[in-house]
Amino acid sequence: MFCKVCGEKLTPNNLYSKDKRFCDSCGTKHSEYIKDRRNTLQSLREMNLESKIIQTKYLIKQAVAEFGLDHVYISYSGGKDSTVLSHIAKSIYPDILHLFANTTNEYPETLQHIKWEKDCNGTNIISVLPIDGHSESWNFKKVVCHYGYPMFSKRIANAIRTYQHALTERTQNNSLEYIDRNFKKYKKYIDDPISDKCCEKLKKYPLKRKARELGLKCSIIGILASESYQREKDWLEYGCNVFHERKDNQSRPLSFWTEEDIQEYIDRYNVRISDLYYMGYKRNGCMYCGFGVNLEEDGKNRYQRLKQTHPAQYNYFVKNFGDLMISFDIPFS
Repeated sequence: MFCKVCGEKLTPNNLYSKDKRFCDSCGTKHSEYIKDRRNTLQSLREMNLESKIIQTKYLIKQAVAEFGLDHVYISYSGGKDSTVLSHIAKSIYPDILHLFANTTNEYPETLQHIKWEKDCNGTNIISVLPIDGHSESWNFKKVVCHYGYPMFSKRIANAIRTYQHALTERTQNNSLEYIDRNFKKYKKYIDDPISDKCCEKLKKYPLKRKARELGLKCSIIGILASESYQREKDWLEYGCNVFHERKDNQSRPLSFWTEEDIQEYIDRYNVRISDLYYMGYKRNGCMYCGFGVNLEEDGKNRYQRLKQTHPAQYNYFVKNFGDLMISFDIPFS
């Protein structure tokens, strides 16, 4: 093992105890850097809405200036955040391309909203279906059968998948130790069919494939750093616009916004959003996704709400995945 920054060989004597990727010297400097970045993020979050809109437009313009308008696109989900992003981006570039990943696991209201955006609101949208590099079609049920169910969180699901598919005993033991250290209460599910591959097969890969096909070089994504631990950690490391540093170029111009900012923008500019939000849902993600459902209140979780609002889709869910929910200790009736 070598230090991520300086390349020095890591030993028990020079290892940075709080992050084993670094030697003690580089780890200390990195810790100070992250502390400063955290203060910067807090300052950005405290700006008023007008200032945030200006900064967001600047970040979008940076992406366009770097890659050209014909080589960037809005990664559009039909949810609140990406709808606000779309509204802002279209105020600068009315014909900017949007790519929507139809995962085959969308709420009907999401598909209706996409149709309205395209047919009635003049939004330049291309819908992308989950087809892999071998021209094989995928859907949610097929992914679950092949890889496992997206349950609890991406980090937990990834840890369980890594444990289950470890090629060596050492890797498996390391995975088990990681789960025991970070997700001890979920250790009892390590042999259940759980995986984080769903998003990759149904959304990420199809979008990347379409982007390559169209010669697109940068995605503009409406994610908030506050949405998850991983997203905030990623912002602290890389910021809003990440160009030429990783495999995929990304602009994340809403990263420093809060949920309250999103709602204020919607109310102030009378932005039309999916009807799903008026049915008690706080998110429009994939209909049967299990990430975070374990944290929702029993009696009001997304599956129980689905029973009330979408009985046909709920019956399909119970028929195909009800036994898994029992195994995962997730209430759904």
